[in-house]
Amino acid sequence: MGTRHRSVLQLGAGRLMCHSIRKLQEIGLRVLAVDGSPDAPGFALVEDHAVIDIRDTETVAAYARSQGVDLILAVNEAGVLAAAEASHQLGLPNLPPDVALRCLHKGLMREAWQKARLPQPAFHRADSADAISAAASLLGYPLILKPAVNWGSRGVSRIAEAGDLPWAIDYARANCRDGEFIVEQCVSGTEMTIEGLVKRGEAQILAWSDKEPQEHPKYRVAMALNYPARFADWQLLRASEVVTRAVQALGIENGAFHCECMVNDTDVFLLEMGGRPGGGHIFGQIVEAASGVCMPQALARLLLGDDPDIRPVQARGACYKFFAPPSGVFQEAMGVAEASRLPGILDFGFHMNPGTVVSAIAGDADRPGYAVTTGDTREQAIEYADRAIASIRYVMN
Repeated sequence: MGTRHRSVLQLGAGRLMCHSIRKLQEIGLRVLAVDGSPDAPGFALVEDHAVIDIRDTETVAAYARSQGVDLILAVNEAGVLAAAEASHQLGLPNLPPDVALRCLHKGLMREAWQKARLPQPAFHRADSADAISAAASLLGYPLILKPAVNWGSRGVSRIAEAGDLPWAIDYARANCRDGEFIVEQCVSGTEMTIEGLVKRGEAQILAWSDKEPQEHPKYRVAMALNYPARFADWQLLRASEVVTRAVQALGIENGAFHCECMVNDTDVFLLEMGGRPGGGHIFGQIVEAASGVCMPQALARLLLGDDPDIRPVQARGACYKFFAPPSGVFQEAMGVAEASRLPGILDFGFHMNPGTVVSAIAGDADRPGYAVTTGDTREQAIEYADRAIASIRYVMN
């Protein structure tokens, strides 16, 4: 079945979502977009658009109905549930709403994995400060506290000892969307991310990375993802097994997944899994650079009922590295345009308002600079990223 004349409504039209719009258009799809910002740059690329909060199920459904779209595509966590619910209302292909909720709500997710007897940190669901404190006493320290529903590492912190708990509770509360929290053991190791597609219940891993965290005692923010992941063969085989079973436990039959695991010398432990592609540049550029599979095109065709070949055709290196100025009051960054033209760079960007006091990065959206690179090997991709970042010069007060 061809793709021409069918239409896709993408939920989100920010700058980093423009690449997926272009990729969908390349295979003849009519692409529309909604975004909460009237200035979303993706609006200039699509055939029609509307200013709509991508979490607003009813308004998304009404717009999709008015445009006669064939597919509603969520490309980040914020749009997953609305895409599923609106698609259900309109009889369009997507995740069933209950599956979407399990992929969004970390308590339901953990309980599904617990029922399937999958390796994961010991955890408790909590809905108050007292319940969080009680769970912490049962589990012992160190701990991770996170909102049950949110994204981009917002509200997630590591708690080393009981004295850190009040701060962590306040931080989680300030970033909580439904009043519920997850308290879980802090598993040591190296974090792995896995990107993949699911076709008729069969999971296909496209790319995996090892993650470099920010050196901070509390915030849990990644500063680099390096592809392909560097782990022992048995750890990669075990990760493939665990992730495949995790997809099945959540009930994903057709769609995308982004999974995060902690890997150590004893096992692979599931941390989270989203029923959507990886964020930022991962969906639009990194997966394709690493695997040769254009994920936006493959995902759209899969959901539209085609039979795309989703097997990787290569295993090249890629690096997604974030950076920030040194401590102080930021005034100016020089050399950004030049860095973006260096070898191996897929995308390079930096934004920080003059006068900003540089401090620890609390969430993914707070990372001011990024380098997206590709190379024949992971080492080459990392080298390209480091070279570009090192070329930036800052004016600080």
